[in-house]
Amino acid sequence: MRLVLRTDRYNNAHPPGVKIYVPISMKNKSSRPRGRPRTFDRDEVLDHAITTFLAKGYRGASLDDLTKSMGINRPSLYATFGNKQRLFMEAIDRYAETFGSEPMKALYGEEDIENAIAAFFETKIRYFTLRGKPRGCLISNIATEAAENDGQVRDKLTGMFAENEKIIADRLRVAQDLGQLPKYSDPLAFARMIVSIALSIATRARVGDSREELSRTVGDFMAVLFPKPT
Repeated sequence: MRLVLRTDRYNNAHPPGVKIYVPISMKNKSSRPRGRPRTFDRDEVLDHAITTFLAKGYRGASLDDLTKSMGINRPSLYATFGNKQRLFMEAIDRYAETFGSEPMKALYGEEDIENAIAAFFETKIRYFTLRGKPRGCLISNIATEAAENDGQVRDKLTGMFAENEKIIADRLRVAQDLGQLPKYSDPLAFARMIVSIALSIATRARVGDSREELSRTVGDFMAVLFPKPT
């Protein structure tokens, strides 16, 4: 199966009775610190921090790199976010609620489960290979690297992966109820497989695979999941 990227397929439609769930980690926003009012937009500076972390990695992004890209000075960074690690944790949440939520919307935006999973991966590939932006995924590539030596990041990612698997499994159960997947299928095992492939294509995008190469990889996976009659 050859996966063809499309940019016009998504809308807000989803199967009747289906709700789009957003992980708790995507919803929670840090409360504002007390003190003098900020003269910058928190989300905007977080978006710049995300770009810097994606470009340089967690360890490679210095405070000078971050403050320069965010357009703030060190005192403002410390007053707003506390330190580099807390900034990174908040950047993960910001990434999850923006870029990270789009594939889930695509998954719930198609009634047919094969089209839904294809849309999920198409969206992943598109965001992993945005022109003019660092390649890959802040969570799959950068945060997983930082998690090796940071228990808080590791715990956050463990929770996020589990929640994402649950969201996908819930969608697969809907497909089972509609007769689109066999009743004997294990939705959670299926969901874990999908998340694992998503992590793989994030890594391949990071090291330079083109959109076409990533689409072929996903297409091969989809052919195994949904074999066509010969």
